Amino acid sequence: MVVPLAAVIFDVDGVLVQSVERNAEAYRRTFEPLGVRIEPQEVFANEGRGSRVLIAKLARDHGMALSAAQLDEMTRRHHELLASLGPMPLYPGVDALLRSLHRRGLRLAIVTGNWRAIALAPFGELTSLFDAVVSAEEVTRTKPDPEPYRRALEELGVPAERAVVVENAPLGIESAKAAGLRVIAVPTTNPAGGLKGADVVVAGLHDVERALETLQGP
Repeated sequence: MVVPLAAVIFDVDGVLVQSVERNAEAYRRTFEPLGVRIEPQEVFANEGRGSRVLIAKLARDHGMALSAAQLDEMTRRHHELLASLGPMPLYPGVDALLRSLHRRGLRLAIVTGNWRAIALAPFGELTSLFDAVVSAEEVTRTKPDPEPYRRALEELGVPAERAVVVENAPLGIESAKAAGLRVIAVPTTNPAGGLKGADVVVAGLHDVERALETLQGP
């Protein structure tokens, strides 16, 4: 029996918002005073982790042990640097896709490892289309833990079998699958070959609605 789709849950960075490259630059500048160079791929490979968690991981990867106070300060600095890089644009087609899904009566949510204010800033009036927003403030464990997507399902009031996630990163796919969700992946910042955990990998956002129909079956 086909279960009708009720909701679509989107990751933000690298899916709806062209922000991953700027985020990598903010991490690079955060670590620069310590004499540590963070390469973009180090950030891309860890997309989905909260900023505090990722800073701690990057420090460990480079042989550093940060105190809680240092971690707090670097997290604050990362947020300030990211904000200083200016408004982040939506990917082409985001406006049309969100409005189309909303017109179809689907509930929409976003799940992000970023802070709420930063995550919502690019959306403007489109923010009103989201029925749920799960950001770093609302969870204790970030992706790849399933908590963020489970929290989104709770806020939407929708069971996992009636929702689909749109992701672009392996950790996000792992998080969604662990929450019992089906996943459509877009290869924006990670190659398609690294997104094989998804149910469907599409070329871009313009193919998402078609993929939704495929996942619902005949």
